[in-house]
Amino acid sequence: MEKDRQEATHKVRKKKKVDSDDIWYDDLDDDEISPPRPKKKRPRPQTDTGGSGPARRKPRPEAESSAVHRRSQRADAEAASQDISHPEADGDAPQNGGGRSSPSRRQAHARKLRKQRGLKLLKRLAIGAAVIAVLVLLFIFLFRIKTVNMQGNTRYTKEEILDLIHYDEQSHNTILFYLQNRNLKVEDIPFIDAIHIDIGGRDTINIQVVEKLIIGCIESGGQYVYFDTDGMICEIDGTRQTDVPLIDGLTFESLELNTELSVEDKSIYDALLSLTLLLNKHELTIDKVTFKEDSTMSMQMGDIQVLLGNSRNIEDKISELRNLLPQLEGLKGTLHLENYDSTKDSIVFTKE
Repeated sequence: MEKDRQEATHKVRKKKKVDSDDIWYDDLDDDEISPPRPKKKRPRPQTDTGGSGPARRKPRPEAESSAVHRRSQRADAEAASQDISHPEADGDAPQNGGGRSSPSRRQAHARKLRKQRGLKLLKRLAIGAAVIAVLVLLFIFLFRIKTVNMQGNTRYTKEEILDLIHYDEQSHNTILFYLQNRNLKVEDIPFIDAIHIDIGGRDTINIQVVEKLIIGCIESGGQYVYFDTDGMICEIDGTRQTDVPLIDGLTFESLELNTELSVEDKSIYDALLSLTLLLNKHELTIDKVTFKEDSTMSMQMGDIQVLLGNSRNIEDKISELRNLLPQLEGLKGTLHLENYDSTKDSIVFTKE
């Protein structure tokens, strides 16, 4: 009987699904099919009623350990907050169970971290200070002024110009000196229109002096009043500048510094400007220029008086004067150029 049952079982074609326990049988009679095996049931966990009330499931060991761990963490956090407000010395509090560090050890570790951060910050500050010190030393020694180039100064010496702009070779740095004097004010410096300063190198300063063009001066009360091409009085001084011609025959009202010299005939400025430019061009120095009522003018050059007449052909007259000076050296008299004509022999010299 048992052998027949086994043979019948081998004839069964059965197929199981993943999500079902159903079995299909083919080609077998109902009495030849063996009954299915019963499923094993897991035993239910024991419950503890505690004598009264509903039954409660006993907690799992791992769940109980997790709950204990959470309670321990909360206790540590509360202890740490109390230790922050009331710090204690290391080693006063006992260690917590489970191998955890005590609050005093955590405080010591925090203090150690703060100390390390402080040391790192001090190290960075020291490095930064050293770099700044090196840069300052380079700035001081590499950019110290050693050479000063100056151009355009004729009425002042180089030392006088440096003194006027308060230059001190021992205490000036190239860049600092340029920054301090790039907008230099020269209104109070006589005969100076501007002073331009620029850097020629790390140890070199270039100074360009722009002087005012002084076309003449007049004498009044023992003082010499100097005026420029616009008729502005730029200096009143008791010293005579030998390269500036003394102007005689002008009628003026008042003489005040930084004001216009008031004269009746404004064309005198144009005539003086032309004369001054021509004298500078031919490198001639005169002592005096005299204007007469008929607007004619004459010059005094040592012992020789030069009659120029009006300003017509003034350039040709001054050029001819330059050619005649070697022949007039050592003579005394009057040179007549008022009727000068380059096409005729119109030059007359009268000896005294």
